[in-house]
Amino acid sequence: MRHAQTWSAALGAGALALTIGIAATAPADAANSAERTSHGTAARARAAIKLSAGYLAIGLDSTGTVISLKDSRTGTDYLAPGKSVSLVSLVIDGQQVRPTKVTRWGRDLIFTNDAGLKIVVRAKKQAGYTTLEAVKVEGPAGADVQTLLWGPLPTSVNQTIGQAVGVVRDDQFAIGLRPLTDRTEGAWPQEYQDFGWESEVEDNPDKLQVALPHAIEEWSAAGKTSWGSVLRAFTFDYTKERVRKDINGSRLPVGPLSGQEGQIAGSKIALFGASPEMAPTVLSNIATGEHLPYPTQNGQWQKTAQASSQSFLVLRDINTGTIPAAAGFAKAAGIGHIYSLPNSVGPWQSTGHYQFNSSLGGSDAGAKAAADIAKANGVRLGVHTISDFISINDPYIRPKTSPDISVGLRATLTRPVGADDKTLYLSSCAPMTSGPRGRSLVIDGEVVIYAAASQVGSECQVTGVDRHSWGTAAAAHASGGTVARLPQNGYGGAHGGLGILKDMSTRFSTIWNTTGIMSMSYDGLESASESGWGPYGIAKLVNDTYKQTEAKDGFVTETSRMTSNTWDALTRSSWGEVGSTSMNQVFTNNAFYQKNFLPGMLGWISLKGSDSQLSVENKLARGAGLNAGAGFQSSVASLTNGGDHAKILLDTIKQWETARNIGAFTEAQKARFRDQSTSWHLTVVKPGQEWSLQELDASGNPVGAPEKVVAPTPQLTTTTLPTGTAHRLYEGKVTTNTPATIRYEVTAGALPDGLRLNPDTGGIVGTPAHAAKSNVTITAYSTDGLPAATARYKITVRS
Repeated sequence: MRHAQTWSAALGAGALALTIGIAATAPADAANSAERTSHGTAARARAAIKLSAGYLAIGLDSTGTVISLKDSRTGTDYLAPGKSVSLVSLVIDGQQVRPTKVTRWGRDLIFTNDAGLKIVVRAKKQAGYTTLEAVKVEGPAGADVQTLLWGPLPTSVNQTIGQAVGVVRDDQFAIGLRPLTDRTEGAWPQEYQDFGWESEVEDNPDKLQVALPHAIEEWSAAGKTSWGSVLRAFTFDYTKERVRKDINGSRLPVGPLSGQEGQIAGSKIALFGASPEMAPTVLSNIATGEHLPYPTQNGQWQKTAQASSQSFLVLRDINTGTIPAAAGFAKAAGIGHIYSLPNSVGPWQSTGHYQFNSSLGGSDAGAKAAADIAKANGVRLGVHTISDFISINDPYIRPKTSPDISVGLRATLTRPVGADDKTLYLSSCAPMTSGPRGRSLVIDGEVVIYAAASQVGSECQVTGVDRHSWGTAAAAHASGGTVARLPQNGYGGAHGGLGILKDMSTRFSTIWNTTGIMSMSYDGLESASESGWGPYGIAKLVNDTYKQTEAKDGFVTETSRMTSNTWDALTRSSWGEVGSTSMNQVFTNNAFYQKNFLPGMLGWISLKGSDSQLSVENKLARGAGLNAGAGFQSSVASLTNGGDHAKILLDTIKQWETARNIGAFTEAQKARFRDQSTSWHLTVVKPGQEWSLQELDASGNPVGAPEKVVAPTPQLTTTTLPTGTAHRLYEGKVTTNTPATIRYEVTAGALPDGLRLNPDTGGIVGTPAHAAKSNVTITAYSTDGLPAATARYKITVRS
């Protein structure tokens, strides 16, 4: 009897996702890797199955090996030369096992080998992308099927690698892989660094400061190599307890998960190929079509919304008494959010259960009253969180640790322990091996700190034990009791396991739903991965919070780590902190944002009431050049003490941010703003409509004549749309001259049958049903009081 896993989804009706053609050729010899890795004509002719995902044409030989990754429009092959990979494979008993045969049965691709491997992949074609789902997974009788691996697909693309979003592109073509379930982790398992060219993948190709010591690559669907890039995902089996390896090298037992949640079957990805400018539209279609998180700002998908880069006023002394003054300062700066950051973790009695401290009323009701005060004063209230970090004074720790606390390797007591004993004797020293932070152990809910551990005969002797640590109670423990390593988070507390991650997502969503707080952070998000659950743990915290939060529009989330499994739910990263981040690093961070279709942000920038206007405007100019907002970090006290000068600084922020958000600066001006040697001054001429821009020298003296900056009159800048062909994929896009555009609509006529206008991106994707000529009027609507823009287009579909 084979070990089998089946997905319960019914077959249902629907077209086969991929164009599948069975070539009349003999099966390729699975052992002949030289032939399978060749880019020559003979190798391509052996393609037994051709898969189409948008404009990406994937050729498989009869063994299930990928032998081409083509742009179907041009025929250009993006498969990295000399690289051979199965589209899908399994890890069985610690070894990667590949199929040696692929066949078609109805809508399914069936990958098998003679040893008993069987993976049934169901394909479904959508607008510009295709989904692949492993609906059935089998291994040899008695074998341990541990992991399903998608690819990694090796591409020759190395120009722009969007690690977190899972999209690689050059000037001509974009190839994307998106994980479609939380359990389909857009990354590569830490345990299998010898598989999939992982040793050749760069840890931190974007030179991110925030990535240290943990590279963003660890949670990323795309990776950069010296020869190109890889796109990958995996699903781990959790039908039994697994010992996972985390990003610190720690080994952590996790699971089991019950029912379908623990199975490999159901692993699902989306693949696509598109013109680079169409990638956001395809990503939007994937999110809506596959029921992924789809938060909006002003009703527009937040990945394309200008409001996603809105600035915050981050204040360390917000409380119910100072909120009116804080709101006044924010409105003077044209900022709609005030954000509470009284310390490094936020306004909480403890992190873990996240009960409000006295600054926001000491309770959810108090926080609601604070948010109501903010709303009455014309702004929204946000708060800082520290994600999965559990402080040692939290009820998850005291007086006895929760069984859902994340723990490391375990051993048993070989001798009984009294309540005052300072030495432990264990069956193994494995829990004390290097990896987890700190020297904490947990024994039946009691936390102890040890000094040293060494093997003495058949026992592990643990000495210098400090009892009843972290406020837990010391107790006697019988021989045979379990002792587990307790990994510490970056602040010296604990990590929550999966049960606590689920509890936290419910707690966060309860806060947002009941208090009216409209922005938050996931600082320290890597902690959810360090629980042992990897990207799945991160997804459970972020995505479950999103699912349970009622405010799908206007809620802004920031994060310390942008991961593939949470890219859809998170609004932005805003990396860089006061006093520790150079402007060069801010530019580097924004290059990463651009690669991953994220809004520009400068990070948290110091704002004192006594700052010089020249220094503040220089930062604002860099933000305008990058189209990046900022967290202006200050205090009510500092801005109050700044008096009239502080009011000038706040109005300066308002003028620069207003002009930036409506697109008043020209491309030439923005390029000069990005030159860090330049200085600038912006003066309002007509509020919200016209400004005078003056370049300055380092001393603040004028350089050259002032330039006029004028709010754009919105217009659709696309003049024509491409001609299509019946029954073939069509892509087109309309754009405007202002980032303030929030929605595109067909307001007269109609698109050809089979085509759809994406209201959030202006992209048009679909398969025309028949030859036709259509006239259509498209209207683009904007915020900030700008008028709508309208244009009329003709689309011809040939037979």
